[in-house]
Amino acid sequence: MSPLALHASPEEALLPEARPAFADLKASELVHRWAMHRRSSQAFALNLFAPLDDEQRRAALALVGLDVSSEVTIDFEHSDPEDRLGETGPKSRHRTQVDVVLRGTSPEGERMVALIEVKFTETDFGHCSAYENPANDRRDVCGSAGLFGGQPGACFQLADHGNGRRLYHDHLAGIPVEQPSGPQDSGGCLVRESLSQPMRSLALAHLALAAKEADRVAYVLCAPASHPTIWRRFAELQAAFPDPQGRTIRALTAEQVAGLHPDGGTGIAALYPFDEFHWPAP
Repeated sequence: MSPLALHASPEEALLPEARPAFADLKASELVHRWAMHRRSSQAFALNLFAPLDDEQRRAALALVGLDVSSEVTIDFEHSDPEDRLGETGPKSRHRTQVDVVLRGTSPEGERMVALIEVKFTETDFGHCSAYENPANDRRDVCGSAGLFGGQPGACFQLADHGNGRRLYHDHLAGIPVEQPSGPQDSGGCLVRESLSQPMRSLALAHLALAAKEADRVAYVLCAPASHPTIWRRFAELQAAFPDPQGRTIRALTAEQVAGLHPDGGTGIAALYPFDEFHWPAP
C-alpha cells in the first residue's frame, strides 16, 4: 500500500462533522483496516452522512421512498446485536454490518428503516467466501440455479462449521427471486458471486420485518452517480430480488446526499476532488 494513498490522520481524512462518529467506531473496534485510505468507503460513508441534521436525514429517506415525520436516528456499521442470522461462534466473531442505518416514523406511525450500503470506488459487491473455499464439498449446490442453489439444507455457506448454522435462508424463504438470463446468468447459485453481500443485508431487512421491528425497510445502494460498474451490479440485484410487501431496493447517489449538506456539498467536494464524480456546484 503506497503511503501516498493514505491520509495522515482522521483530521485530514474526515469532515469535522464526521470525526465524532469515527471516534465512536474506533472505541467500538469497528474501524476498517484501510479507513485512512484516500478511497476508503467507510470514510466516504461517514463524510456523506454524518453532516446531515435531522431535517436532512428525513430528506434522504424521502429520496428512497420513505416518508418520515419523526426525528431520524443514524447508526454507522450496524449489526444485529442478538446475532439472529447465526453468524458468530467460537471460530468467528464476524457479523454482517450495514454501513449506515437511518430510522424514523411516518406520519401514520409506520416504522421506517433504510439499510444503506455505501460504495466509493469498488466495482462489485462481495462474493460468497464459501463458494471459493477449498473445503467446499458441495460445489454441486453452488452450480445449481436458485437462491442457495435451491438446496439451502445442503449449502456449504449455511452449514454448521463450528459456529452453528447460518440462518440467512430462514429469513429469506418465501420472498420472490428471479434467476438471471442471458449473459448475466452464471449458471449457478443466485448469490454465489456478487449478490452475496447484499443478500445478507436483505436477510437483516426481512428479519426486522418479521420481528415487527420495522413496517417498511429499504435496502439502499449509495455510490457516485458516475460509477457505472457498481450501478450495473445494482441493476442485477434489483432484477434478482423483486420487491415484496414491506421491503424495497432503492438507489441513492452520493451527489444527492452531498447536496443535502448544510454547505451544499462544497466541503466534501474539496475532500474528494476526483474529476469522475459530479459533485453539486458550489
